[in-house]
Amino acid sequence: MSWRGLLKLIILLICLTQFGAVACAAELKGELLFGYGASGWQAGLGLTQETVKTIGFFGYEKTGIVGFLSHDIVDVESFSSWIGGHKQVSVGNVGYTLEVFVANTQRPILSTFLDNVDPHVGAYGEYNRMYGEYGHGLSGSAHLYVNDEGGLDYTIQPFLQLRRGGTWRLSAHLGTNFGVGLSYLEPSETLKLDLSYGEAGFSAYGLVDVPNEPMSIGAGWNGNQLQGFIRYHF
Repeated sequence: MSWRGLLKLIILLICLTQFGAVACAAELKGELLFGYGASGWQAGLGLTQETVKTIGFFGYEKTGIVGFLSHDIVDVESFSSWIGGHKQVSVGNVGYTLEVFVANTQRPILSTFLDNVDPHVGAYGEYNRMYGEYGHGLSGSAHLYVNDEGGLDYTIQPFLQLRRGGTWRLSAHLGTNFGVGLSYLEPSETLKLDLSYGEAGFSAYGLVDVPNEPMSIGAGWNGNQLQGFIRYHF
């Protein structure tokens, strides 16, 4: 990565951090991260700050900032970082999510330790509507790279949802890469699953909270590498 690209990334990080500090004056929560990822053994720190505001009797609004910084244990000069600010709104049977982020790794869904990519700024948006137990929606994401070569990746995902015991989501991935995905979120959010198949192959991730302990354990396969990770919350 060039110094020019690094400078752009630092500026974007500062701007996004200030946005998060203003948007959510809430308690800061942290995670100690440790696991085996695409680059070997890694360790780091994750931070979360989020506020929840009720809307009417059944609606809510979540605003916050989430990020992490980790490094390879063997090659300590190799860093992975991701920081994003988000707003999630649910009113009645309609919900939407907006998120902006800067990173040099893929957008984390369940795993923290994914393949590193060129530094970029990105955005994610989602709209969904439920009809009883069934629903549908559309999400999209875009990544604008800030290195000398530049470039843009984007994905559009129409999906179907089923809320029965938890939330099941079946999606199609269209855009720069094509594929399909299936995810599951338990109502208490103690269990999360994410499966996908595309041009890069099959990937699968699971994350579960340890009962009565401030930690969660996960494992995954990113297409060519087995991953395992532990998050200790404080």
